[in-house]
Amino acid sequence: MPIVYLLRHAQSSANVSGILAGQDNSVELSKYGFKQAENLVNTIEMIKPTKIFSSPLLRCIQTIDPYIQSRRKIKTLTDSDLIEMDYGQWSGRKLSALQKEKNWKKVQKNPAQFTFPKGESFINLHARVRKFQVKLYGEKGPILVVSHGDVIKMFLASVAGLELNSFQKFVIEPGSISAISIEKSSSKIISTNNLNFFPIKQLSIKDSLGGGNTLRRKFFGAIK
Repeated sequence: MPIVYLLRHAQSSANVSGILAGQDNSVELSKYGFKQAENLVNTIEMIKPTKIFSSPLLRCIQTIDPYIQSRRKIKTLTDSDLIEMDYGQWSGRKLSALQKEKNWKKVQKNPAQFTFPKGESFINLHARVRKFQVKLYGEKGPILVVSHGDVIKMFLASVAGLELNSFQKFVIEPGSISAISIEKSSSKIISTNNLNFFPIKQLSIKDSLGGGNTLRRKFFGAIK
């Protein structure tokens, strides 16, 4: 089973300002985010990805660019299925203000029934995440995927076989890495929301028996 690492982009200016950025391609990394991206070079070097897929948005490209510049033999393959949600009229607004919207609870508790005004539905997000997941069947890992918080949460929910409304139970921080093994017949979540990195070996059938033994438990410290 190939290992797929899901990397949320490093801290952005919108994260700092508490703004829902959505598909705004002008949003850049913050000063700290650029530092995170530089620190991620060594982390990704430990992963040794055979392929890198990324959202086309600038903040994701800026996150992976320091590694690409240091490893010129590998290129980033952008994929529109990995782009952040289209939040429509909610895009560009403060999260503190959005929490007062009457539909905020629906977004948190019953997202399957919600479509953002002049934007995307969570059902559509789930569909394109599943579409990308299918693209990975048969790939040989390790694979690195650079994307966004809601996309990665939906990816994890899909792999876990959870209903759409459960995807909000995951927490994915900027610059964090989640790891999954992916196969058509059997996909598994290995770890989520890690700001520490640990190398993971390829999985075999025996790894899923008796609780599994999938991790080499050597930690390399938090990204500063």
